[in-house]
Amino acid sequence: MRTAVVRTLLCTATFLGPSAAAAFPQAPPPAVSVSVAVTDGLDDTEAGKRLDYRITVHNLGPTVVHRARIEQEMPATTTSATAPGATVEGRGAGGRKVIWRSDLPAHDIQVFRATAVLGDRPDLTATAAPGSLRAAATVCVYVGGSFAPTACSGDLDDMPETHPEGGDGDDWVWWAVGAAAAALFGPGVVRAVRRRTAARR
Repeated sequence: MRTAVVRTLLCTATFLGPSAAAAFPQAPPPAVSVSVAVTDGLDDTEAGKRLDYRITVHNLGPTVVHRARIEQEMPATTTSATAPGATVEGRGAGGRKVIWRSDLPAHDIQVFRATAVLGDRPDLTATAAPGSLRAAATVCVYVGGSFAPTACSGDLDDMPETHPEGGDGDDWVWWAVGAAAAALFGPGVVRAVRRRTAARR
């Protein structure tokens, strides 16, 4: 008799389970809210300079974000890059990427650091603005293996153009033209002045 009663109770619980779950749905997990900022503390730079980046990631939500992926794309002319606790991808000039993986505790702020050394610009005419080129770095945070970033930020530094070496040659040409003109017309001007002075006397 007890066995029959137990079976009846188990069957009743089995059928009532889904109905009870439907009657009391569980709250969805809180949305992930993360912000990121990156800066090297500079407004302009040039080839050969080392840029020291500070990346600040803030978990604004009430839950831990596990194994977040923080990726930084270095400027296009980067020749070398370092970052403590990160993986650096890419070789040669350009295409350097730094990747960190870290848990982000609730309401916590974490700081990551990276450095990049800039090389020469491949093309002086390919400028983002008249007279300058920009060294751009971007940082994005990815959560849960997603290919879409949860948050991104960027840093831009102007790289003023320098005049090509041929510019100095052009200046010397103009100086030479001026000197030749002075040599040709100088004596004539002196004679004209002397004649006028003599005529007045």
